[in-house]
Amino acid sequence: MIELAWAALDMVLEAVGFLLGLFLVLTLPGAVVWAISEAVDPRDVLRVRWFLQWLLALSELVGRALLAAGEWVYQHTLGRVVSAYVRRSRRRVAEHLAWVRRPFGRDAYRLFPIGRQVRAALRSWHQVAPLAAVAYLGKAFILLQILLNLGGIVNVVIRWSSHVWAESERAPVVWWAPGGGLWGPARQVEWTGEQPGIDVTVVTTFRAFGESIWRKATQYLPALGTPGGRPGEAATAVFGLVLTVALLLALRAVLRVLGRRGPTRVDSRHGPGFAAPRPRVWWLRSLLSLRPGAARRTRPVAVLIDCVGRVGEARRYYHTVTQPHSAVYAPRVDLSRVEQVVWSAWKVRHRWVPGPRRREYRKHAADVVGAVRRLEARQDIDADTGQVFEEMARLLVTITERYAQGRTLALLDPKDLKDVDPAVNREWVRLIILGVVMTGAAIAAGLSELSAAGSTQIVAVVGAVAWLLLYRDRLTPGDVLDVMRGQSRK
Repeated sequence: MIELAWAALDMVLEAVGFLLGLFLVLTLPGAVVWAISEAVDPRDVLRVRWFLQWLLALSELVGRALLAAGEWVYQHTLGRVVSAYVRRSRRRVAEHLAWVRRPFGRDAYRLFPIGRQVRAALRSWHQVAPLAAVAYLGKAFILLQILLNLGGIVNVVIRWSSHVWAESERAPVVWWAPGGGLWGPARQVEWTGEQPGIDVTVVTTFRAFGESIWRKATQYLPALGTPGGRPGEAATAVFGLVLTVALLLALRAVLRVLGRRGPTRVDSRHGPGFAAPRPRVWWLRSLLSLRPGAARRTRPVAVLIDCVGRVGEARRYYHTVTQPHSAVYAPRVDLSRVEQVVWSAWKVRHRWVPGPRRREYRKHAADVVGAVRRLEARQDIDADTGQVFEEMARLLVTITERYAQGRTLALLDPKDLKDVDPAVNREWVRLIILGVVMTGAAIAAGLSELSAAGSTQIVAVVGAVAWLLLYRDRLTPGDVLDVMRGQSRK
């Protein structure tokens, strides 16, 4: 499987290289001829530049014709499929809402009003859910292949790094690096007749800088302990430290300037934008998360609506079976899925939340989960369970509306959170258990007679199984980087 993936990646890189080479072949000669014509024939007597402009206009005309043909083909083939898919998703939204409202009967519009934002979020969910399922299966399959071949991948990386490190000892250093000839005599290496690869050259360069810095540090830094006996070397060490700090500050300033560069031609078409910058490891979290973007943001609305439907069904059962016959058949509704949605609502709904505001989001989520648990407990306390179900439906509809509107700091009103005991975080317990299980698996694999590859695969499989048993779908792998943001029911 790994070989097939590498072959596919190689084919993609070859196609990109071919297209880039074709573009350069078609544009660079024309640019060179244009420059020579401007220098030799300013008035374009030979009409060279006119011919190049004609070729450019012809290519633009051909491109527009190809785009128009492609758009016509799309509208008559794939466009019809997309339109039918969108119409089907709208029908699914209507059927979903009718299915959820059916248990409420004539009280549906009173107990379960549907806002525009909720309907839009549910429509988006039905549109992206099938595509997200395909993406989920693809990403899960890739991660499974990586998990099963983890030992081989680690061995390949170790062999490659050892080979590059060994080659860097015999490879020539670039001329501008220490030992390359610019700052002193060039390092003498044995010429093998083959040019080193780019990876070897990069490692050689970094190694040359590191060795040079280490030699200077071991030569001058010990003089700081006895500055009176070696004043020259001590002064050199002090000046070196000051210059190092100045260099780091300069690099930081350069990175800030590059990060705040002016708008490009593409950016000028869309305006400055309003979204907050993404965190540094957002790509890692996105890669490890098994729930793609839009489906992950709109899924809580579908979950909450289904929970409202279950509450309506329990209310109908209470009025049709429990009250006329016996309280032995009293229905109960489990709101654990609602709690999971509330715990992660703020980090799912918003792309990135600044650190100082996370405490507010966690506190509000704990209060809302406490209100949900108190209402769930009233099923076994109040005498009129039907009234509890109506209050539960109103509470869930409010949370759904507020989440769809993006009001994750006001999922419930203050009157609903009055005298509520906030829920408590228990994620650290699960994290400690997971760490203990994986550590025990690693120790057991090390004491066994298995090979390194087999031990790695066993540890990975045990960790995956422990993860599924402890977290299920409560926590995605990317959330381990910030486990305090992930709360749980137990």
